[in-house]
Amino acid sequence: MKCFTLISILSIFLVGCATDFSKFYDPWYEDGELPEEAFLEDGESPTIIKTSDLITKYREISSNWYWSIGYSGFNGPNKDDYFVHQELIQLCKKEKAKIAIWERRYTNTQSGVYSVPHTQYHSHIDYNGYPHTYTTTSYSAHSYSVDRYDFSAYLFVPIPKSYRMQYAPGFAVSDLSQSDREQSGQNTGSLINIVYKNTVAYFANILHGDIITQINDRKIYTKKDFYDVRRSAKIGDIWNMTLVRNGRILKVSLKYGL
Repeated sequence: MKCFTLISILSIFLVGCATDFSKFYDPWYEDGELPEEAFLEDGESPTIIKTSDLITKYREISSNWYWSIGYSGFNGPNKDDYFVHQELIQLCKKEKAKIAIWERRYTNTQSGVYSVPHTQYHSHIDYNGYPHTYTTTSYSAHSYSVDRYDFSAYLFVPIPKSYRMQYAPGFAVSDLSQSDREQSGQNTGSLINIVYKNTVAYFANILHGDIITQINDRKIYTKKDFYDVRRSAKIGDIWNMTLVRNGRILKVSLKYGL
């Protein structure tokens, strides 16, 4: 069996402790793309939330009128919650995020054997009376077992009230992914991925995962079709919407606005 020195083992398996969320952070917006009023101010403390269901918590935070501004994730040895929180506080302050949510999921255990060198020092006097020294090295085998985890985090800033009308009548949409198409059994439509609380859509019981296929007489094949309808809408317009939810066709009528 191939053996590693102690230094090699530490460099391989403790590397996760040497990295942090900042190293793997992926921002989703360019500088200046979002309004300054949304960001964390100097002296303000961010909120760090640990969760066991990251996607559900993501939708919950977003539905309270928050933008997610970036993601960070990596795999490594376990970290104490305190150190994770400290890393995320630093990242939030750097990115000026007001909320971070994070999750830790076990992935695997890596095990093996490494060797530790032991050096022995020797000396002797030769037949001419001169002293000599030399060393010998022996090795002892030690086993290791390291649990590894996926760490994931999203950062958020609040959506100012003056920017919320772009999400009327109260939801955000996206195109269908391959997984969405396979699960819904259809290729066209615009997926509702966030429903904002206390809006027209919220009280009309529109849900995350609903697929919009028609608004009034306009067929909705992609999110672009939806955006076209929304751009031409006026406050108070009636939207007669056709939705697909869990394979069932639903008809929902609402008054455009927030």
